[in-house]
Amino acid sequence: MGRLDNSARRAAIIDAALPLFARKGFAATTTKEIAQAAGVSEALIFKHFPSKAALYEAIFRSCVDGDEDLAKLLAMPPSTETLAAYVQAMVSCYACELPSERDTMLPRFRLYFMSLLEDGEFAHMVRRWMSEHIAPPFVASLRAARDAGDLIPSAPVTENAFWLAEMLGSTLATIHLPPTPLVPSLAEPRRTIRDAVAFILRGLGLREEAVALYTPLLHCTQSTEPEPTCSREADRDE
Repeated sequence: MGRLDNSARRAAIIDAALPLFARKGFAATTTKEIAQAAGVSEALIFKHFPSKAALYEAIFRSCVDGDEDLAKLLAMPPSTETLAAYVQAMVSCYACELPSERDTMLPRFRLYFMSLLEDGEFAHMVRRWMSEHIAPPFVASLRAARDAGDLIPSAPVTENAFWLAEMLGSTLATIHLPPTPLVPSLAEPRRTIRDAVAFILRGLGLREEAVALYTPLLHCTQSTEPEPTCSREADRDE
């Protein structure tokens, strides 16, 4: 590794540690292995990260810090349209963006699942962050949809509605963890995203006319490579 400033060296260590944690888990990955992968000494790793756990947390922070698309989404006022935008962004991430970026985004998702097989610490970090930053505005938009008359009367306006939607969406990424998708019919991103968004919106209690209005036509097309090429921007039906 050439001479890097502190922030660049810190980022390089995180990039080297991520695939190791994702493949071997937290407990089985040693700082010696991380140092070798990063091309630095163990002492330098501990200079930037006081413990392996601190490095673990830094990996999580790298997943969420500086995401401009997320910041724009969080800035949207509560409404039915915003609720649909949350669902669309979530499903697009899990069904299209994660699988298309196997060397960058997918290892973070793999790390989450590896954490569930160990002590769950990384998974708890993710869930705590989502409970604080994503769930409240999501539920606020669910309430706004109810107030606008876009929900059926029996629709639950609770945080559990967010978690059920999120967990269903995240399951779409699991089929891409192996080299060959587990469910080939769900590996075509455009159709899968459209179907999943409509399915989740109905599950949240949106009326059919609202589902028809906000079910997206996404710019997510199949490239010549095995993985789809996706954009974060999406349009809804006119």
